[in-house]
Amino acid sequence: MSAHRGSRTRLAALAAVVPLTLLAACSQGTGSSGGEDGEIRMMVNLTDNLDQAYWEKLVKPFEDKTGLKVKIEGPTGKSVAESFPQQLAAGTAPDVIQSIFPDDDTAPELLDLSDEAWAGDTPMFDEYAIGDAHYAVGVGTQTQSLVYYNKTAFQKAGIKGTPTTWDVLADDMAKLKKAGYTPMQTAGDYMTGLQLQQIFHPALNQAHPKWQSDVKGEKLTVGDAYEPVFKKYAEWIGDGYIRKSDVGLNPSQADGNFVGGKVGLYTNGSWFAATLDKAGKLPFEVGVFSPPVDDSKSYPGPQGATMANPYMVNKGATDADGAKQLVEYMVTDPAAVETQLGSDGVFRQGSEVEQTGVSSRIQSVLDDAPELVAVGEGQGNVRLPVTGFNPKFTEVAQSLYTGASPADAAKAIDQWVDENR
Repeated sequence: MSAHRGSRTRLAALAAVVPLTLLAACSQGTGSSGGEDGEIRMMVNLTDNLDQAYWEKLVKPFEDKTGLKVKIEGPTGKSVAESFPQQLAAGTAPDVIQSIFPDDDTAPELLDLSDEAWAGDTPMFDEYAIGDAHYAVGVGTQTQSLVYYNKTAFQKAGIKGTPTTWDVLADDMAKLKKAGYTPMQTAGDYMTGLQLQQIFHPALNQAHPKWQSDVKGEKLTVGDAYEPVFKKYAEWIGDGYIRKSDVGLNPSQADGNFVGGKVGLYTNGSWFAATLDKAGKLPFEVGVFSPPVDDSKSYPGPQGATMANPYMVNKGATDADGAKQLVEYMVTDPAAVETQLGSDGVFRQGSEVEQTGVSSRIQSVLDDAPELVAVGEGQGNVRLPVTGFNPKFTEVAQSLYTGASPADAAKAIDQWVDENR
């Protein structure tokens, strides 16, 4: 009860910044404000390609089948993440919420979907549990730990296969450099830290399964976990496999360098497939592989991933059963799933949706992964004891470009974790 009251207090504090029109609606009751009879309100993340028309078309078969009406709503604030807590505090929250995950404040206001028979087989269901409860279900995953490569560059450099260990990767980068290519493309801004985490996810999670939990339990430090890859990264910079100037490069420019055929290897997530599709026909074939692992470990390693297109149900929904039916449709109906998998680099392990080109190769990497693991700060029950980890990690990774030693980098991230627990 105390956790629930604390959640209510924090949510109520947010009401101070909710527009007056929403606060007026709050006086009419608590929980979901509801809509017309038989109407389910669903708040979604609206984008240029996932616009109002996209969502309305997506839910139309559900409406036709059930007779229920779905009202698609965009966020009232800057984002769904900002708007949902505000609307909870104001008593105007929608019935279904898309694109965000539960946290300690919002979880008490959501329905636990653990006992829904259809939910257990959805992607990363257990990985996003909080305690024994499951508040979020998703359509698929965004695969994080992918290395894209230029097959023409590999051929010209005399590289016959993709690397499965760190030593082979270093040898391949030496050959790519000699052949006149940028061996590994990196970038500044958020990409520096993200790429370093992405390429290390498989090896790190073999050495330290659920490492975020070990850090939280003080069995491991982030510095101890990441110093091995800090050492490798510093060596790659020193050997010229990574250009020092890349630390100031805009991520979109880095994308362009790879698309332009100047690069051998480029670490990125599954969403990069959409960028490649938009680029049209390239002068080379793109390949994809899972990052290398340590010599003594099996390949491929665990794949870093995040749940994609998550849905949650408001406990105060006017029609909770109808809201659950809608969510079930969104994450299990074959046609609805196929439509959503065709957007924003979303993939589903074991999916029978036909993929072509680089997307089919990403699907193969995902299907071959022995497990999907938490990334960055973590998710559900596997979480670091801090927030804001990714920006700090990027800062630490960028220090390796300007002369910080791997030991310095490890010490810096540990000091930050200790200060922010």
